Amino acid sequence: MIKRIVILKHGGGELANQLWNYASVLAYGIDANVPVRNPSFYEYHRFFRFLKDEGAITKLRSLFFLKPRRRSSWISRNQRFKYALYAALAKKLCARSVYSSENSENKIVLLPPSEALPARYDACARLYTTGWLFRNPAGFAKHADALRAAFKPTDQILQRVDTIMAPLRKSYDRIIGLHIRQSDYATFKGGKYLVSQELFREIAEEYIDENGLVDAKTAFVIASDGPIDPSKFADLNIYVSKENSVVDLFLLSYTDAIIGSDSSFGAFAAWHGNIPHIIAKKGPMDWSYYAGKTTYFDNTYSELRTY
Repeated sequence: MIKRIVILKHGGGELANQLWNYASVLAYGIDANVPVRNPSFYEYHRFFRFLKDEGAITKLRSLFFLKPRRRSSWISRNQRFKYALYAALAKKLCARSVYSSENSENKIVLLPPSEALPARYDACARLYTTGWLFRNPAGFAKHADALRAAFKPTDQILQRVDTIMAPLRKSYDRIIGLHIRQSDYATFKGGKYLVSQELFREIAEEYIDENGLVDAKTAFVIASDGPIDPSKFADLNIYVSKENSVVDLFLLSYTDAIIGSDSSFGAFAAWHGNIPHIIAKKGPMDWSYYAGKTTYFDNTYSELRTY
């Protein structure tokens, strides 16, 4: 009988990819009433509330990440290399208890209660997971409130979000998040999923018209991994975030809806805030598909969906 679940290894992605995997495993732990530990999350532990339950080495490693760092940074690469050595050794020593979602087709692997574990793990006292493609839609639905509470960020993050959002809420009736992924999307799949700032502005204007909103009472909070040119959004009320990735994630989650790149980052923010995630497309937007949707849903227009 499994008494503890350990997320031994994520897939090498950054914040959002790790969060979807972490939340899916945690949903299994909540359902089975089994504690979940995640030493692989050391880069982001300090911005959430899990660190107190982790081991001393994980707490020590997290000291290198008092602020979020991109995986391309020297410190991230160095710590990831060291952790990979530890994970490889642990994986070898505990091979019979390791459940992997690693595969070349990027196919998701379901966890309980979405799907039962293979029978060979029934006798494991400790289950180790490796890979970033574990998903748990039934667990998300069943334990939505508990999961959102578990992934609540630290008070410091929430205070920063409130400092930004409070004056906006006083001035505007509707606040829409714009998540504009730029850096790696410029080359990923030949730029297929890169949506320009000019097109985002057009989509934002369409959203106002489609929803019968008043321009003067609607604001857009823009979060991006690249520079934003405010002139591209002339005549719209905008707030351009200059915060780190964790603040941006929850800043978006506190808006009324997110119009965003086809990305797991915007999707997780929308899930956490239980708000719609509208996928920005280069072609015509299917506004009829989004009509009447006021809470989070599994968006069929996401071509990169692994959540």
